[in-house]
Amino acid sequence: MKESVIRKRPLGRTGLEVTEVSVGGFFFNEAAGTKREDAVRIIHRALELGVNYFDTAPYYGNSQEDVGQALSACKDGCVLSTKCGRWDWETGPFRDLDAFKVQLEQTLRLLRRDYVDVLYLHEADWPVYWEDLEVPRANRVLDPKATYDYDESAALRFLRWAREQGLAKHIGISGNNAHLLAKVLHETATDIEVVLVAFQYDPIWRNAKQHLLPLTTTRSVAVVLGAPLQQGRLAEPHKEWLRNPPPWMGDETRERFRSLYEIRTETGLTLPELTLRFLLADRGISSITTGVSTVGQLEENVRCSNAGPLPSEIHSRIEALGRLYPGVYRHNERH
Repeated sequence: MKESVIRKRPLGRTGLEVTEVSVGGFFFNEAAGTKREDAVRIIHRALELGVNYFDTAPYYGNSQEDVGQALSACKDGCVLSTKCGRWDWETGPFRDLDAFKVQLEQTLRLLRRDYVDVLYLHEADWPVYWEDLEVPRANRVLDPKATYDYDESAALRFLRWAREQGLAKHIGISGNNAHLLAKVLHETATDIEVVLVAFQYDPIWRNAKQHLLPLTTTRSVAVVLGAPLQQGRLAEPHKEWLRNPPPWMGDETRERFRSLYEIRTETGLTLPELTLRFLLADRGISSITTGVSTVGQLEENVRCSNAGPLPSEIHSRIEALGRLYPGVYRHNERH
C-alpha cells in the first residue's frame, strides 16, 4: 500500500499523542501461531506506516519479548504499553506487592526498556485484586453493588509506586466489562489516566459507549479500545451462524449480524473496514488497538484510518444495530 501519514489523537491528559489505530500484541506469540520473525516484520511495517502505539502483556505468551526485540531501536516516538497482574485465577498473588514488582522487573527486561509509557492493571474488573477470596475462587467479576478498598490494595499501591519510580510514565486499568471498569474508575481516588476496554464497543455491542465513555470524558481519562473485531467474530462473515447460531448468539443478536452482513454486501466493504471506520467516528476513543497476525491485516487497519469515518448513511445504519449486554458481561454467554 502507499505510504501515509496516519492521524493521531491525544491520549487523554497524559500529554502523549497516539495513532488512532494501533497494534496489539495478543497474537505475537508462538502459541497463537505467530513466529518471532513474523511479529518483528509486522511491527517494523507498522513503524514504516507511521503507527506509534503498541500494546502487549505478560499474559500474552512471549509477546513482550517479540515486541521488545522489534522496538529495540525505537526508543523515542513510540508509545509502548503493557500490563501487570493477570496471574493464574486460582493461585495468582493478586494481593502481593512484591509479586507485582518482580513481574515488572521481568517485563522491562523482556521489553528492553527502562520504563513503559503506560502500565495497565490487567483485568481490573476482577475482584481478586480488591478483596481476599478463598481458593477455589468462584466469583470472577466484581459485584456491582459491593464496596471495595481499591486504594489500599497491592495493585494500586504498586501502580502508584511504579509511576513514582519512573518505571511507568502513566498508569491505567484494563478489562472486558465496561460498566465494572467504570465502577473502579468512579470509586477509586487513584489518578487513573487511561482505560483499555476490550470486547465492549463494535457494530453490534455498545456497553463501553453507554457505561464508560461518559465518565472518561468527564474525567479526561483516555480510552483505548481493544478487540473491536471480537477476536475474529467480526473479521469475516460467518453466514453459517445465521442458520446454526453458536451457543453465545441469541436470536436478537443473530438478526443484528444478519443486518450487518447485508450492509457489507451492499457496500462492498469488509467487516473490519466497516467496524474500524464506524468506531473512528467516536472522538471519545484515543486509539483502537487490534491484534494482528499478518502484515496484510495491519495494512488494512491503516487503510481504514486513512479513509476516515464511514459515510453518514452507512454509519447511521450500523448505529441502529447497537445493543447492550444484559447484566454482567461474560464473553461466552448467550446474548
